Amino acid sequence: MERLGELPEPEGGTLGAGGPVGQPLSSLPRRDVDVETTGWIALALEAIFGWFGILGVGHAYVGRLALGIGLFFGWLLILGLLGVLTSVTFGIALCLTVPVWVAVPVVSGLLARRYALAYQLTGSWGRALAYGGIGCLGLILLTCVGVVVLTLFFGSIGALLSAAGQQ
Repeated sequence: MERLGELPEPEGGTLGAGGPVGQPLSSLPRRDVDVETTGWIALALEAIFGWFGILGVGHAYVGRLALGIGLFFGWLLILGLLGVLTSVTFGIALCLTVPVWVAVPVVSGLLARRYALAYQLTGSWGRALAYGGIGCLGLILLTCVGVVVLTLFFGSIGALLSAAGQQ
C-alpha cells in the first residue's frame, strides 16, 4: 500500500541511484565516524576555529546548531570587548585577554566532545569537512569585514585629522 505522494515501488525492488537502497554508490565501504572519533573531531573543530574567532563549529558538528550560532556571536562580542579593554588599558588587559582567548575554545571543545560521548553520537567525515569548510568561509568573511571596518575607521580618523590640520 502506498501513501499519498509516494511513488509505487518498481517490480524488481526499490532502487537508488547506484543500486538497491542501503548500498553505497561506490564499491568502497562507507566509513562512518565512531563515537570516540566524533568527540575528538568536535573538540578539534571547536578549538581550532575558536582560536581564529569562530566559536561554535564543534557544537554545530554534534547537532547543537542553535548553541553553535549563539557561541559564535557571543564569542565575537567577548573578543571585541576584550580588544577594547586591552586598548583602553594600554595593553595591561592583555594579561587577561590571551588566557581567555586560548582557554575558552578548548573548554568549549571539551564540552562538545563530552556531549558527543554522553549521547553516543556518530558523525561522518563529509559532515566534518562541511563544517570545516563553513568555518573557513567564516574566517574569510570575518577577515574581509574586519579589513573594511578598520579601513573605514582609520580613513575617517585620517580625514578628521587632515581637516583639523588645515584650519
